[in-house]
Amino acid sequence: MREILFKAKRLDNGEWVEGFPFPSIPGEELNRMTVFEQYPGGTVVNTYNIYPSTLCQYIGLKDKNGVKIFEGDIIKHYIDYQINEYLIDTGKIFWHNPTQRYLRTSSTFQSDCRELSAKCEYEVIGNIHDKED
Repeated sequence: MREILFKAKRLDNGEWVEGFPFPSIPGEELNRMTVFEQYPGGTVVNTYNIYPSTLCQYIGLKDKNGVKIFEGDIIKHYIDYQINEYLIDTGKIFWHNPTQRYLRTSSTFQSDCRELSAKCEYEVIGNIHDKED
């Protein structure tokens, strides 16, 4: 079963936080994030105001460094195409409604999108919202 988690940028400092979004007023935009933060001796629950446009969902995969991959992340994909030689492809993670799954764009291949696989080696190098604040 996939872990349900989101990330978004905080309004006060522009830093990414991971947690669970909710609206300030029912029916409004998801503009706040509940975050469970670990401290020595326990866990503290904090709430932060977020930029709703930066809200990204965790896709259930981690990159080669153990970093969680979220919708909107920009990744490198290392493709082993010859012995000890790699082709590096970059792309953005997005939700594809017609197939109900996360896909990535490709800077190398002609097709608009590629499937993601836990067997492939990816590296998160940014997010489409990194310049937003």
